[in-house]
Amino acid sequence: MLSPAPSIHVVSVEDDLVALDIENDAYLCLPGLGRHLISESGGGWRPSSAAVAQGLIDTGLFQSTAIRGGREPVLPTATRTSRRYEGAKLGGGAGVALFSVMACEAWRVHGRPLKALIARSPNVPLRYDQTDEAMAEARLFDQWMPWVPGQGQCLYRAYLLRAFLASRGRGSTWVFGVRTWPFSAHCWLQIGDVLLDDDPDRVALYAPIMTVGA
Repeated sequence: MLSPAPSIHVVSVEDDLVALDIENDAYLCLPGLGRHLISESGGGWRPSSAAVAQGLIDTGLFQSTAIRGGREPVLPTATRTSRRYEGAKLGGGAGVALFSVMACEAWRVHGRPLKALIARSPNVPLRYDQTDEAMAEARLFDQWMPWVPGQGQCLYRAYLLRAFLASRGRGSTWVFGVRTWPFSAHCWLQIGDVLLDDDPDRVALYAPIMTVGA
């Protein structure tokens, strides 16, 4: 039995194996290797042979020691999105909080490694009874995001939105996903089956490889 080495997260995508190396801020795609590993319910990976096991240990991606904490949490399938939420209007306090977060955090994202962004992003406990409020705040974020200078990719949006929600006392799960052929990485925020910054059809194309704050 193998387990990912510290700072490594892995997922099998059809016949391929994809690894996210947090320490080196890199994704690695190993074509065909997924068919030689079986993910166990306890969090470990069972290789098809001793030679495969030794090869994976030699790469530094896996270790043969005890499992370091099990599998990534199983996420509910996303079926709803805040982008189509039409609930209650927010008070002015939400707008002030949004501008404050954007002013303080927007400049911190670009050029920072993923490890640093995750360390800085606050982990507020999830409150499923406040999902509607989080959806309304995510809608406000969407409305003002086009006016924020220096916009980037999904990482930029997710980091800022998570910081804004945390400032309002809302927790969220930061999900990182991958796909292959062609390889692509993506990230988004989720509370249960609700997406806060994306659409279900899009995230369904990605296999989650790491979650933060689940």
